[in-house]
Amino acid sequence: MNKPPSSLFLHALAVSAVVLLAQNAQSQGTVYNNSTTYNGNFDFAAGTQVGNEVVLAGSGPSYALSTFQVQFNLNGTGTPNAGDAVELLLYNNTGGVVQGANSPGALPVYNSGFSPLSAFTAGSVLTYTLPADTVVNQDFTWVVEFQGVPSGETAGLGLFGPTTVGFNYHDAWENSGSGWALDVAGTGNPALEFGAVITATAVPEPGTIVLGVMGACAFLARRRKN
Repeated sequence: MNKPPSSLFLHALAVSAVVLLAQNAQSQGTVYNNSTTYNGNFDFAAGTQVGNEVVLAGSGPSYALSTFQVQFNLNGTGTPNAGDAVELLLYNNTGGVVQGANSPGALPVYNSGFSPLSAFTAGSVLTYTLPADTVVNQDFTWVVEFQGVPSGETAGLGLFGPTTVGFNYHDAWENSGSGWALDVAGTGNPALEFGAVITATAVPEPGTIVLGVMGACAFLARRRKN
């Protein structure tokens, strides 16, 4: 008959699992950066979601995002209306195939909600600190949406490129309410790569998570025997 594991063995297993988890957890770092070379602006109508599908640097397959920075432009004359606002949304690409690519899913992984824009500005950077449970696939789509932009004002995103960390598909996902479509820049125009910087902490691989659970269970078993 096999002998039950000793409490010393269980304790060692728990410690080993904690060490593995600590080694696997990466410190916060930049996993996407497209902010070096400015190439112009891309304006679009209020009520339309526009952004990029990107691939984060690293081995993936999932990342817990920490911060998201995006450059936007709000231009016009006079004073912005009280209703001028912008929001950030993050989607995994789990939707139907559109123009040969999987579109963003039906529900966002993250929605910042609308925040007001109190002044006309060009090249302003919005920084979002994301909740710890904001987990996306290595390949995912981010978009922004403006509201309350009246006649005489324009709002849009800054065009940058090439990307220095991660990968960009050089086109833009757009949804004005009737479904997702891919937009590609016309001949002679900069690629639709928008200025953004993303930091993240990689989610532990499934195997490491299992080891961590085993270690925790062993540690609890030891505690219950004491």
